[in-house]
Amino acid sequence: MMKITDILKKYKTHIYGISACLLILIILILVTDLVIMPVYTHHGVEQELPDITELKFEDAQKILSEKGFQIVKDGEKFDDNYEEGTIISQNPLPFTMVKKGRRIYVIVSAGEKMVKVPKVTGSSEREAKFILRQAGLTLGEVFYEYDQYYPKDVVCGQSIAENMDVQEQDTVDITVSLGQMPSVFIVPDLEGRSLDEAKKIIRKAGLKVGEITYQKNKKLLPDTVIGQDPSAGEETDKGAQVDLTVSTLKDDEEIE
Repeated sequence: MMKITDILKKYKTHIYGISACLLILIILILVTDLVIMPVYTHHGVEQELPDITELKFEDAQKILSEKGFQIVKDGEKFDDNYEEGTIISQNPLPFTMVKKGRRIYVIVSAGEKMVKVPKVTGSSEREAKFILRQAGLTLGEVFYEYDQYYPKDVVCGQSIAENMDVQEQDTVDITVSLGQMPSVFIVPDLEGRSLDEAKKIIRKAGLKVGEITYQKNKKLLPDTVIGQDPSAGEETDKGAQVDLTVSTLKDDEEIE
């Protein structure tokens, strides 16, 4: 029989080869366990996403970059509540647990929407209201004045000049022509009208609203005109005051 030493000598080369393979395998296992796996598992660790809403885009970008995230501007939106360049919303939401390297999509405020004031002079009061609404604006107060140029019931002035840039939904006051100034001013009949309607009629007559007195009357709707001074049909001066007595459901002491 062959001795062990003879066997070792005979298969010496094979034994060295197997030993080398085992050593390499052990080294690979150690490298995988100590280097590759820690890197891989660390890459997958989730972190809490900070709240970057209400921050400027540049500041949010810096914060996210330091934490290993990427910021992506997903669009802009007009918003009166947020200054231009400020982040309105983010996706994923704040405080969500996400992996490092994740892209964070944000919507940035474009600031308050500005619109151009359209021309309403030369149009009727009703047309002016429609034109302003189409432009994203609101009709404010309506004043009435005599005008030598614009015919009666035509807008002869506007509080903000056309083509001016203003915030969306701003109000624009208008002045409506009463036509040429008459030689005689007649007090209109206001009894039975609502207070708001009576005020408008008084201004359109070239007069002013005077003192308003409230009188308890359960048979009429509140704010119904039940008396006036001067009386309807009387001649008066331009800009004269018309005092009104108006119905109310409250007692005198309850009226502020």
